[in-house]
Amino acid sequence: MATADVEASSLALVKMLTGSWVSQALYVAAKLGIADLLRDGPTSCTMLAEATQTHAGALYRVLRALASVGVFAEDKNRCFSVTPLAEPLRADAPGSLRAFAIMLGEREHWRAWESVLHSVRTGQPAFEDVFGMPLFQYFAGHPEAARIFDEAMTSRSGQENAAIVAAYHFAEARTVIDVGGGQGTLLASILDVHPNARGVLFDLPHVIAPARIRMESAGHAVRCEFVAGDFFGVVPAGGDLYLLKKVIHDWDDDRAQLILTRCRTAMSGTGRLLLIEPVVPPGNEASFNKLLDLLMLVWNAGGRERTEGEHVALLALAGFRRSRVIPTRSGLTIIEAAPI
Repeated sequence: MATADVEASSLALVKMLTGSWVSQALYVAAKLGIADLLRDGPTSCTMLAEATQTHAGALYRVLRALASVGVFAEDKNRCFSVTPLAEPLRADAPGSLRAFAIMLGEREHWRAWESVLHSVRTGQPAFEDVFGMPLFQYFAGHPEAARIFDEAMTSRSGQENAAIVAAYHFAEARTVIDVGGGQGTLLASILDVHPNARGVLFDLPHVIAPARIRMESAGHAVRCEFVAGDFFGVVPAGGDLYLLKKVIHDWDDDRAQLILTRCRTAMSGTGRLLLIEPVVPPGNEASFNKLLDLLMLVWNAGGRERTEGEHVALLALAGFRRSRVIPTRSGLTIIEAAPI
């Protein structure tokens, strides 16, 4: 390999190795709400430091580094402004990633990644090794960490839901049952676009209670039923369309198959299931989902991202056949399945 090629490869690798530095700088900017403070135009670093109660010199160094990668822009007077790349860091921006950036910088994320080698050696989540309990059990006892996680997931859901509704023809669905539907944001998006449909939001009792309040405040309660339960037990019957969005990836194959089997038991022979997941492409194709799979390895026992073939195999074991595969612009893929 020529010297120039070696140098270029080394530089590219250094950028990858130091990517966590950029991530942590983004965390600081998100946590301090810098993009929101720049809403009205360029602002001096001194004023930003006063507003955030931080050290002006240290804050300048963080913002200068972010400006060097296109997040914020610095002028000759050390004033900073928002760039298109910084817009999603605003809390009120469409598709805001502020909460997601904060989650990735919090101790629950970084301390788990510090022990990634534990996961590689044992196949077990580093999170449990570090914190002594599974992820969601930890969240149950740490409400602030749970709030940050929920906000991060909700912030990502907005763009995902819009992409799903745009990609799939929901007009023929009469009763849509969202299994493990969380706060009901996907179901609400479907009901908004298809006024003749009714929905059933199904999740654990502590999830359903706040979801009901949120859906009622948004005016969706009239056409939505709220059912508390466990998808490892009994799933509500009577739907002609069942949704599983980013549920299966939280579980190992046995548990995932059980969830799918419960859905198959609940539906009629004419029903349809939409398995909506981050599908891993084959070969060396670049994919965010392959990196997301590493987070699942570190954080969640049994959690994983799967290839299309792996999803189809699970569906078959649960009594389904794949009927269509529909990519969306969000990076999620819709696998439509029908009972065998």
